[in-house]
Amino acid sequence: MNIKLFAKPLGALLLALVSQASLAQALDAQAAAHWSMGAVYAEESVGQGLPVLALDRSDWPSYRSGESIDSNAWRSIRAELNATHSSGWRMAALVRTEAWIDANADGVSAAALEATRTDPEIARSYSPEIQALGWLGAGIMLGTPWLKVDQAGRWQWQVGGELLQLRQLRTAELSGTVSYQGGGAYEFDLRSQRANTKISGPYLAKSGAFGMGATLSLALQGQPAPGWHVQLRADDLASRLYWSDLATDTNALNSQVTSRTPDGYLDYGPLLKGKKELLQTTRQIGVNWQARLAWTAFESMGLHGAATLRASRKAGINQVWVGWDSGNAGRAKPQWRVEFEPLMSAAKAELFWGGWQMAVASDGKGLSTQYRQLSLGWQYDF
Repeated sequence: MNIKLFAKPLGALLLALVSQASLAQALDAQAAAHWSMGAVYAEESVGQGLPVLALDRSDWPSYRSGESIDSNAWRSIRAELNATHSSGWRMAALVRTEAWIDANADGVSAAALEATRTDPEIARSYSPEIQALGWLGAGIMLGTPWLKVDQAGRWQWQVGGELLQLRQLRTAELSGTVSYQGGGAYEFDLRSQRANTKISGPYLAKSGAFGMGATLSLALQGQPAPGWHVQLRADDLASRLYWSDLATDTNALNSQVTSRTPDGYLDYGPLLKGKKELLQTTRQIGVNWQARLAWTAFESMGLHGAATLRASRKAGINQVWVGWDSGNAGRAKPQWRVEFEPLMSAAKAELFWGGWQMAVASDGKGLSTQYRQLSLGWQYDF
């Protein structure tokens, strides 16, 4: 395996850190150095036209809205043990797993028919386009303090990088046409490719034991005007998932298997053509774009709370949250946040108290849900 492929993102991160003259601001010689240790578990599941929590069930079509539209879904789970120095430097040991699926309307309809083992009511054609990616990895994270952008310190930036060892990497793609002729008869012209460590064959060697991953994230925050605070984040802005020898199954299914040879004779080909082989597989995680705007509207009246507007985009799904933040009153008193996402009809509540942090969000639709978030964190200073 070419480890150099993964040294580049981490090397770029370290070069950015070392080359910043403003790094010295994070090391305050007058302050007593101390550490904060913590643990975090977080998961987020988001769907757009798909019941994201029911997709691993055979009866998932019964939990969708019924309307066939271009659809996306993604799910992310992260667990970490972290340490933060008083200077702002961060490090963590972590486990991450993510999966996403992108399907056009015909892809969703065809998949629903296959899952329920039913035929269309009338003769028609489908042109499915489906892509999916899933992975599991463990590794380390290194992050900088907030570093000054301008001399006054009104704007600050932060960078973090992760190096991961992948234990799973799964990809799947399907495209082509499916034509239902009526009476249970179909015609196919489909192409598919899937790759994962569980693919096997009588003449196929096993996939490599593990892959590698690297990712780089950036953040910017500042105060453009009195009473306003802005934070921009691009998690996994640059990323690479790599497996040097992953089992890959490529197939073409075509019911029109006859053609003419150059001398005019009919040539009957197989209905299904395919091969299994070990291939070098490279993918990207996909950027999680985030922006948060806070306005301390009543600060002049002695109220520390802020009205907030938060937007994000990941895997083709947009979110816009409107909420209220009670403001930081120290660890002795609870800090809370509430938000509402009108397009998803989802609500979110966060609580910070002492060293504990908890967040819960949902649209309240059970297995038909298209949004759920859970997180729990703990931090201890010493």
